Amino acid sequence: MFKIRRLLPLAALATVLSYAVPASAETIIDEWNGIKAPPPPELKAVTLDPKTTALLVLDLIKQNCNEQKRPRCVASIPKIVTLIAAARASGVTIVYTIVPSLGPDVPPPVAADILPAVAPKDEPVLTSGVDKFIIGNKDTGVEKMLKDKGITSVITVGTAAHGAVLYTASTASLRGFNAIVPVDGMSGVGQNPYIEQAVATILASAPVVSSKVTLTAIDMIKFR
Repeated sequence: MFKIRRLLPLAALATVLSYAVPASAETIIDEWNGIKAPPPPELKAVTLDPKTTALLVLDLIKQNCNEQKRPRCVASIPKIVTLIAAARASGVTIVYTIVPSLGPDVPPPVAADILPAVAPKDEPVLTSGVDKFIIGNKDTGVEKMLKDKGITSVITVGTAAHGAVLYTASTASLRGFNAIVPVDGMSGVGQNPYIEQAVATILASAPVVSSKVTLTAIDMIKFR
């Protein structure tokens, strides 16, 4: 009986180890084809106070939002036009951004490269990388600009979904803003919608970030 009692803890340990260490250690790449997408996150209607809301229009320039590179971006423009018009009519703060570079031997984008349909009207245009709160290791000043105006919520639309939208919405939430992300106002690259699906999943489930992010659709956004 004594020997049996001594062997029981060893048997229990062996059982735990058999579960902890799989027979063949698999990576996400090994499992790739067998993974099923989660259910879509819920889209929520939002009603926003124009005085405390800003609309960030991200990198909608002719060099990247075109049928050759990002046809899904082109398809998103009519709805973004509607949102910009509603924001202007309600007195919402609107800020535009452009990227600092498109690669070597290519002229850097300028404000005039923003697509005419969504072009700014006396609204500021900032230059920055994928995270619109910083450029390199420097602050772009957008956080101070927004907080000085009493802004507490930001709506992010633009391209690319996995670049400007993902990073800017995430940073906004980490800096205390409520981030409103209309899924029909963000676009990935090429014809593949997987990028947008992945971004929506991350924003809806990421620790800390998800508590300050609301996924919605443009026709579900209202201003008081």
